[in-house]
Amino acid sequence: MRERESKFIMDPGRQLPRPAELLRGMGRASVDEVDQVAVYFDTADLRLTRGGASLRYRSDDGWTVKLPEATGSMIVREELSFAGADAHEPPEEALGLVRAFARLEPVRPVAKVRTHRRRIQVRDRHDRPVGEIDDDVVEGSADRSGAVRFHEVEFEVAEEADPKSVARVVKRLRAAGAQPDRNRTKISRVLGESAEAPPDVAPAEALDRHARVDDLARLCLTNGVARLVAHDPVVRCGKDPEGVHQARVATRRLRSDLRTLRPVLDRAWSEPLRDELRWIGGLLGRVRDGDVLAELVAEHANRLRPGQHARAITLVREIEDQRAHDQEILLEAMNSPRYAALLDRLVEGARAPRLRTDLHGGSARLDRAAARLVRKPWKRLRDQIRRLPATPADSDLHEVRKRAKQVRYALEAVAPVLGKPAQRAAKRLAALQDTLGDHQDAVVAAESIEGTALRSDDVVTAFVAGEMTQTFASDRQQLREDWPDQWERSRREYRHAIGAGVHRDR
Repeated sequence: MRERESKFIMDPGRQLPRPAELLRGMGRASVDEVDQVAVYFDTADLRLTRGGASLRYRSDDGWTVKLPEATGSMIVREELSFAGADAHEPPEEALGLVRAFARLEPVRPVAKVRTHRRRIQVRDRHDRPVGEIDDDVVEGSADRSGAVRFHEVEFEVAEEADPKSVARVVKRLRAAGAQPDRNRTKISRVLGESAEAPPDVAPAEALDRHARVDDLARLCLTNGVARLVAHDPVVRCGKDPEGVHQARVATRRLRSDLRTLRPVLDRAWSEPLRDELRWIGGLLGRVRDGDVLAELVAEHANRLRPGQHARAITLVREIEDQRAHDQEILLEAMNSPRYAALLDRLVEGARAPRLRTDLHGGSARLDRAAARLVRKPWKRLRDQIRRLPATPADSDLHEVRKRAKQVRYALEAVAPVLGKPAQRAAKRLAALQDTLGDHQDAVVAAESIEGTALRSDDVVTAFVAGEMTQTFASDRQQLREDWPDQWERSRREYRHAIGAGVHRDR
């Protein structure tokens, strides 16, 4: 469940008005009161809390994990509940969702929070839900900070709430003395200053023309690790294919950035990292390929006649069954100490990437190194295309796509130094990459369907598979005709970005 809430703090001794007075003229409200006792779990160094996540057991609703999703005037978090009567042993599913934050560190109880809550369910004048106001008097205790007491108000917004009604409730709360407290949670207040230290993967500073190569390495690794950590729980939930996609992109981007930065990195450190990223990225890729393939085949099935459509859907279900099997293998890997150790190494690398010892602590100016970092991946792409025969094999075009992606990532990494021309060149390469990606998807889809047809004893299913294969072949041919023009445009933008005086593309 997605939780959208605004947080407020009340001065000691001040109370909210009665609901009838607070919400006069806005609709109706129902009120009940409850006492809650919650035990929060975290690592010794509070990795969950510092990262915006929480794992708790509460007397009235059992185990809950909250995961950060966005920041701003309203806190948006994903909230997931788990069965389990044992208040001392978190369920494995809950622990899995916070593993990207805890990694190899064990979690243990860190604080107890007692809350007297007055719940006010708010509906507008059309009897539509607006949200719930939780008027909480809180007492908390933790070993590191002692006992604290405070008065907090939370306004959890209903999904279908009218924005104007939401704004009116917030205005009434403010007028009643509730002061915005956007970034603090109950547990962070109870744990004190140590809970408000930066997260393990803190945002890196933006690059400028005075940046050094170690600044670039830190930025690249921080962005990739943050993306992987953010989408790790989404992958584990298994409900949103975008989570798998983004986690896979994160591993690919990290591998590509480590390769781009190879001239300045300690290879004894970076190459084993790339190997481990290839391992988990490969498992993510199998699941992601299943998502793409099922969607692609389902889309093509809609072009068939009704009688054939039903047979085509059986092909989709077979793909989905294989995808579910691949998901199980992926989750087993993500629950392993090997994966947790990889996350630990990535987090440490984002804090302090290991550069070659002869670079004097990364003091080399990035503006002098940026073009050189892009040259090697560009040369590999250019040479790959020059070697293509008149009619390239599908595997050849797939290699071109991978090379184009590496150059794109390299250009995006140094774009803050090289400026807008590098951004435009990266966009051109992204278009080339997308075209060749669609081509590869069509290749894989056709091969998968052909394999299914060969295994099937049903003549009609085999016939439908044959028709779909022809459709994919037609799509593939069109994409083959499109990509050379996109390559020429990418080539021109690259030359402009790097500069003919810096790099001559003979």
